[in-house]
Amino acid sequence: CKCGSQHHSLEVVCVHLECIEDIMLDICKCRPAVVQLVQCGFFTCSPVRPTLAVSLNMLEFIAKLFLHIAPNERGWAAMLVKYLKAHRYHFMTADSFHHHFANAL
Repeated sequence: CKCGSQHHSLEVVCVHLECIEDIMLDICKCRPAVVQLVQCGFFTCSPVRPTLAVSLNMLEFIAKLFLHIAPNERGWAAMLVKYLKAHRYHFMTADSFHHHFANAL
């Protein structure tokens, strides 16, 4: 890039409908992580140095699902934490994941 700022690497867990992947981003002032992730079809759970991003397709699926059932973010987040743990991704607590997930919604 041409911004001349210092570059940093950032690892982000990206949750798709069909898989989970770790990606490494090269971030700087002109290419922040959030912009790169949105360009790749993800919504981050934090605006600065995100560690988790959820695919826009998954968020669309959940939004449509919640139109037809009673919305239960905590239940959905608890289920997703169990799913992620089964696929080697671990979070400090289900509550912290619920907080991040609710921010993405």
